[in-house]
Formats: sequence, structure tokens, C-alpha cells
Amino acid sequence: IFVKRDPPASRMGASNSKKRLETAERTGILVMQKHVPPFTKIPEQVLQIKVLRFLDLSHNKIASFGHPITPVSKTLISLDLSFNLLTTLDPSIGQCAKLETLDVQENKLVRLPAELGGCKKLKKLNLGSNQLRQLPAEIGGLASLQNLLIPHNKLMTLPSEVGQLQMLQLLDLTANAIEALPESMGSCSRIRWLKIQGNSPSLTLPPSLLRDSPLDRVEVDDHLLGTDGLLKGEGADEYNERRRQLVDKELHAKMAGGDLKFST
Repeated sequence: IFVKRDPPASRMGASNSKKRLETAERTGILVMQKHVPPFTKIPEQVLQIKVLRFLDLSHNKIASFGHPITPVSKTLISLDLSFNLLTTLDPSIGQCAKLETLDVQENKLVRLPAELGGCKKLKKLNLGSNQLRQLPAEIGGLASLQNLLIPHNKLMTLPSEVGQLQMLQLLDLTANAIEALPESMGSCSRIRWLKIQGNSPSLTLPPSLLRDSPLDRVEVDDHLLGTDGLLKGEGADEYNERRRQLVDKELHAKMAGGDLKFST
């Protein structure tokens, strides 16, 4: 009796990889999550794709790039290396002149290369759930950065160069060990949302950030709030007024749209 056996998972993985690489040559999009067997570095074949724009190698066991990503640096727009084992990023990341999204959350990052500041088109940077204790000063060179997500790390402060991020709108610092933020953050002319719960109990917010920036949403621990539930401290009055105006605007928009339902 002939019993048909399924091919080994490794052989199936190789077959699927070949098909995906061939498709990526045409589309510029390559998704190879949870590869069997898991990747431990970026495969060389990936870097040979001529016009690679979107690369997703998340949920593998990549501990290092293995090779500089220079061959795809002129075309890469989005890079997802989340849920891997990286401890740092290869300096060649700074050559990615068109990169707009970089997701390296859920790795083991302990430092970032200064060259990261060369990603001038980067709009979203997700560094969540790593082991970072500091950020390089060169992060201030990310001129297009809008969303900077660094929750669940070991940061105690931020470099003053963060104040140079003129396009920054959202900063997530939840669950770190931050004791103070730089006064220079008052120069972040577009920041609207700061998430900073779960940091040092001695944390205070820089008055310049509350007073001079357009910040109108802050998520903080109770020690930064007064008995009325409003933010307290120097500069808080200006923030609380912006927050009130935002809430009123949203309320009026809901009323105009008929979304509000009043109980009788």
C-alpha cells in the first residue's frame, strides 16, 4: 500500500519563499512572516530584489541584519522587523533615503546606531518593547518624523535634540523610567499627543512643552493631576485650556453629526 507523505515543512517553506521572491520582483512587496524555518538574518536573495519597496520579515528569529541593506536602500519605503531578536540595527539603515515606516518593536534592542538619523523621510518609528536606555542625539535629524513610539523600554530621559522634530505629532513613552523631559520639547511645533504613563513617580513635564507647543492630549499618572482631574504645574493652565477647546470642538462635531444621544 502506497502512503502519500506530506513534504517536510522546510521544503514547503523553501517553495513558498521562491514564489514570494518571484512575486516581489514584479510588485516590490515582500511579506515573509513566520518563515519555516525562521530566518536568523535577512536573506541575501531579499537584497537582490531590484525595486523592493515594502519588506515584512516580522515574527522570525533575526538576531542581526547579516548584510548591509545598501542594495535596497534607494527604494525601500517600509521595513517591518518586529518580533525578532535584534540587539541593534545595522548602520546601513541610515542609507534608506525613502524609508517612511520602520517597525522594530518586540526585539531586544539595547542601542540604536547614530546613522538612523539619516532617514530623512521617516514618518513612523516604532521602538516599543525593547531594552533601550537612551536614544542617539542624531534622532533629532529625522526631519519628517510624525509618530515616535518607544513604550516599554528603559529610558530615563530623552536627548535635547528631540526638540528638533518639527513634524512630530505623537510621542509614546509609556512604561519607561523617565524622570524628566528636555525643555527643548517646547519647540516641537506640531506635537498634539503625549503618552507618558508608567514612568518615574518624580516625573514632571517641562513648562515650555505645556505652554508653548500645541499639545492638547496628555496621558499621565495621577501625581501630575490635581484634585479636579486637570493637569497641574507650571504651564498647565495653557494646556488645560487647549484641551478644553478640543473637547468642545469634538462635542460640537458629534452634535452636528447627530452622533450624540441624550437619555430622557
